[in-house]
Amino acid sequence: MVEKLRIKTPFKYAAIFQNEACFLYIKDGETTLKSPTEKLNIYLSESVLLKCGKYFAELIQKSKNQYCEIFAIHLHPDILIELYKDEIPSFINPTDRKYFAKKTERQGIMVHFIESFDFYFRNPTLVNDDLLKLKLKELILLLLQTSNAENVMSLFSHLFTQRQANFKEVIQAHLFSNITISELAVLSSRSLSSFKRDFEKYFQDTPANYIKEQKLLKASNLLGFTDFSISEICYKVGFNDTSYFTKLFKKKYNLSPFEYRKSKVL
Repeated sequence: MVEKLRIKTPFKYAAIFQNEACFLYIKDGETTLKSPTEKLNIYLSESVLLKCGKYFAELIQKSKNQYCEIFAIHLHPDILIELYKDEIPSFINPTDRKYFAKKTERQGIMVHFIESFDFYFRNPTLVNDDLLKLKLKELILLLLQTSNAENVMSLFSHLFTQRQANFKEVIQAHLFSNITISELAVLSSRSLSSFKRDFEKYFQDTPANYIKEQKLLKASNLLGFTDFSISEICYKVGFNDTSYFTKLFKKKYNLSPFEYRKSKVL
């Protein structure tokens, strides 16, 4: 039910929570988490609540030890039902707002909670099922006292309701990320071949070409109407190589990004 993970970075992995939700706390390091409809940057001492679904995470460690430390608390439906069998918690109410993932920024109460959990990892002989259930209930109550309580309540209301993000939602959420076509297929719950087939049917273009064109279009707008540097724009639209970005941009517009910006000023 509870894991303490120490992972050497940089590291990228896929997580699938089929019949459970999961609370993740970043004790050391930071991560970028991509769900079907969200992209979240989670920093030191921040946490995120994930509902059933597919996710990709990129772990980064900026300190010298090159490790990222994460606490993962798995929220299984049968355990939650057992926790609340004698009561109907006020936060479990129907709502129209649905999320795959909701982040809670650093808050003292959550830091202290994780420290108490860490104590039991260092003293495992003190742990039993009853204690774990109490700690899980404490976590839920603490989440309801954070600044994102409303979002947490909404997420809990739909925690174990299987929600399939529609195709357009997934594409629009990650259009300007450096996510791969294969990862987009996973987030949309399709095989790579069926993803490409559905994409071409919906957008009348291949995934690679459509996404490239949209990124270049956004880059041209940012070059013309913002003061962001060319390298900043490159990363903002989802490219991770400025030389490659410049080459593609010049091929499309017959001008380098620098020349294009200069022409707009004139």
